[in-house]
Amino acid sequence: MGKLIKARAWCNGEVAYLSWEADGPIAHCVGFMITRVHETGPDAGQRRILPTWIGFTDQSNPNWLDQDSSVWPIQQYEWRDLTLRRSRDTAKVRPIDFRVHYEITPMGVAGPGRPALPASPTAPFLDENGNPRYEGPQHPLAKVGDPIDTPPIDVTHDYAGVRATYTNGILSTQNLLQQLEAVQGNKPKNVAAGPTTKITPGLLKTLLKHIPIKDDEIRTFLTADVLGFLLSMIDRAEKKNGAELYLALYELHDPELIERLTKLTKAGKAHVILSTAGSTDPNPPKTPPDQKQPVVWDTENHAARVALHEASAANVQDRLFNNTAHIGHNKFAVYVENGVAKSVLTGSTNWTETGLCTQSNNAIIIDDKQVAGQYLAYWKRLFDDPQPAGQELTITYKNKPLTGFEKNNGAQEAALRAANATPAKPDTLAGGATVEVLFSPNTKAKTKNADSPTPVDLSRVYSLMEHANHAILFLAFLPGYNGVQNIIGEAAKLAAERPELLVQGAVSDPKALPPRAKAGEPTTYTAPDGTTKKLPQPAVWWPGGDASRIAVIRAAAVTMQTGDLRPELLSAGHAIIHDKIIVIDPLDAQGCAMITGSHNFGYKASYQNDENLLIIRGNQPLAIAYSVHVLDVYDHYLMRAKLSDSLRKSLIETGKPPVANSGGFLRTTADWQARWFKPNPIPTSRDYFLS
Repeated sequence: MGKLIKARAWCNGEVAYLSWEADGPIAHCVGFMITRVHETGPDAGQRRILPTWIGFTDQSNPNWLDQDSSVWPIQQYEWRDLTLRRSRDTAKVRPIDFRVHYEITPMGVAGPGRPALPASPTAPFLDENGNPRYEGPQHPLAKVGDPIDTPPIDVTHDYAGVRATYTNGILSTQNLLQQLEAVQGNKPKNVAAGPTTKITPGLLKTLLKHIPIKDDEIRTFLTADVLGFLLSMIDRAEKKNGAELYLALYELHDPELIERLTKLTKAGKAHVILSTAGSTDPNPPKTPPDQKQPVVWDTENHAARVALHEASAANVQDRLFNNTAHIGHNKFAVYVENGVAKSVLTGSTNWTETGLCTQSNNAIIIDDKQVAGQYLAYWKRLFDDPQPAGQELTITYKNKPLTGFEKNNGAQEAALRAANATPAKPDTLAGGATVEVLFSPNTKAKTKNADSPTPVDLSRVYSLMEHANHAILFLAFLPGYNGVQNIIGEAAKLAAERPELLVQGAVSDPKALPPRAKAGEPTTYTAPDGTTKKLPQPAVWWPGGDASRIAVIRAAAVTMQTGDLRPELLSAGHAIIHDKIIVIDPLDAQGCAMITGSHNFGYKASYQNDENLLIIRGNQPLAIAYSVHVLDVYDHYLMRAKLSDSLRKSLIETGKPPVANSGGFLRTTADWQARWFKPNPIPTSRDYFLS
């Protein structure tokens, strides 16, 4: 009889990732009950059984009400605790800075010699009206083996002098459906009666209504602690005499942040370089050339720009790239005290309600004079590289005036490029980690082409990737197309050359995936009525299948009812996964590296954009935290990407979606464990983290 022999947990301050193993299949085990034990903090001493939502195959959970893993056990040997800080059924978020460990217990169906566990008070079978909370027979569970504990983990954002956090984002979750439907008061009825491909009407509108509102529960839940990080920089500058903020921003659209920055600018304490963001083409398709109106540029930032100029024009520089070739893509803020740079905030988060709430993003703060000084010097180089003045343009669009700027040919000049081409020496932080900062554009050429040489910043990133010993994990928006001239192609090349290397990541846009192994795959299918329709784009790039150590997936949502899962929101705009993160060998205390910033990890960012790229080596707690964020996003989208490819396969073969029955997925027998004990010479991410 198998028994549990090892269990570990890791945390990023928002979620925990757990892995465990047994020395063989555990007899009668139909899954695991996981209990979170709070060691410190306001909940010290409390034991919380983790919630689950997926029932057994003869049950159905049409209202998506939670049970405990003592009722619906976890049929895996790894898990993510998404409720470490978030409520299981509301938009509440638990304060940070506490310690927990986890107890993992094998569970089986109760029977002779296996008495059922007492009913859990947090998972009643009947609701407040005496009605069953799920459909189908009950399956009381019993312990079928000894539990095992993980070592404790600290739930924190502080990692040896560096602070980091992440948005919750919409992440296509069933939980978000419930929250929005509760606010909207429009929940589908009888969703379990049969498959549906329709999302609840009005959900996106409801989401977009709530996320700009200060202190709104949905906004607070989705932004997690990222908004607090951004506001903390403003707070520091406001409260301290002689303190100022120097900001270089791409997008500024969030009402709360605009209000706070405008106030700080008016006080002479904020110095803002604001780039072009957004453009509007008012012309419907097939508009005759002589009837076309001009494209209006900077429509997204226009309101914030006007407010900042009215507050203090002397403290605002318009950095206008009103063209498709170049963008000022930075999102950083430098805290300066009495002329000395002391702290810098950077990461992937644009200062917009969508950046805060609907995308996967990160924010990082480093309190170090040398690192902050490098960012301040770069800010001054940007300031000394002025772009064309904006020529205001107003047109009529959808029967309303729309104001922005005319097109221009703005591009970064030679002096800025030359200065950025020579990176500063690495800095050593108080905890011993080293920090390298690289800035863009850093090439002589103003645009890239198919023959462009590798830029200095990506040369450094590629070198770190090439020297990886065990693992490369990443999240990216759209670093480029088909893996050409970007880190996706480099990762694929390394994985092909070194099959022992774990390479795993997720991207926002399917165009970033490397080409499929089979050329000429179909892009359309024939429906039963004979019409030709467009196929969903591939969602998984997995050249070796289950036996491969490389897997790249794109963000995807449930698009048709699958079991008790209902169609979800995928995005609230263009970007979904907006992080720019690479983590290399996170379990190597000295050799680990974490890379982030605004840089999209492709040649275009280095040749044509204002960007910053941050490399931190030797800070293992930080590398692990970012790894947990990568795994969280990757694991979330993996199931959905597989569902998308299953739909694609069925449409190609039959012209119809696969049959989707309502109900749960859990088996009532122990044979679900078989796949976890198959001989596999190529370890997985779970094996890597347990090693």
